[in-house]
Amino acid sequence: MANPTADEAPVQEKRMSFFEHLEELRQRLKASILAFVVAFVVFMTFSFQHGVMGLQIWLPVPWFNPAEVIASQFLVAVKNFLIPPDVRSVILTPWEAVVVQFKIAMFLAVIVISPLLTYEFWAFVAPALRPRERRLIVRVSVPVVLLFLGGVAMAFLVVLPFTIRFLYDIARGLGVETLFQLQEFLDFILLFSLAFGVAFELPVIMYGLSALGIVRPETWRRNWRYAAIAIFVFGAFITPDGSGITMMIVSLPMLGLYLGGYGASALRARRSAAPKTS
Repeated sequence: MANPTADEAPVQEKRMSFFEHLEELRQRLKASILAFVVAFVVFMTFSFQHGVMGLQIWLPVPWFNPAEVIASQFLVAVKNFLIPPDVRSVILTPWEAVVVQFKIAMFLAVIVISPLLTYEFWAFVAPALRPRERRLIVRVSVPVVLLFLGGVAMAFLVVLPFTIRFLYDIARGLGVETLFQLQEFLDFILLFSLAFGVAFELPVIMYGLSALGIVRPETWRRNWRYAAIAIFVFGAFITPDGSGITMMIVSLPMLGLYLGGYGASALRARRSAAPKTS
């Protein structure tokens, strides 16, 4: 009788009761929330300042000057990079600047503790996964992070600068005063960058669905026309201008990612089907 494969072999693990699962979830959430609070406080109370020999060091802000904390410095740096110098920033409510600072500190805190969040999530769900599913998650962990960071970087360095300057050029042509509202500007760049980073996970999703046997690689090849239409619709949806240029900047890399996802899925299927020599 043949020995069961690794995926079919039973995993000898201690079974936990419902309340034990809740207690484990509480402990992992407690660690994640504590790390988030610590990071948030750091970004709201510390500042990047010049130290010895021009090196950047972190120092507490004396008397808590909100204009000097890391959250404010991050906003000023992003604004100077993305917004043309002749465009004035405005706030419409007295509390808007405080809300913006809190949003930035929360965003930076989530980014900093994301490795811890990933570990806590993996440690909680891993006992419920089969060995093949665990190996798949480990295999795609690094590509997931790199693709997400690549999408965010492309949004910040390529798409957003071009889009914002293009839209303000149109406003100047109409002879109107160019302004931007602080909170709407922040919400736009954060949501746009997040959407771009998630969109760059397309090849990992394709590879995972094929590795789990849900979608065959040939399906990706046969339906590439529908995928291209969906990608262009997505590009038109997340870009604010109707010129079509920004849509192409968004859509063409995603078409390349779709091709890469199909290639990785087909290569894995070919290797799995190849006879193994002993």
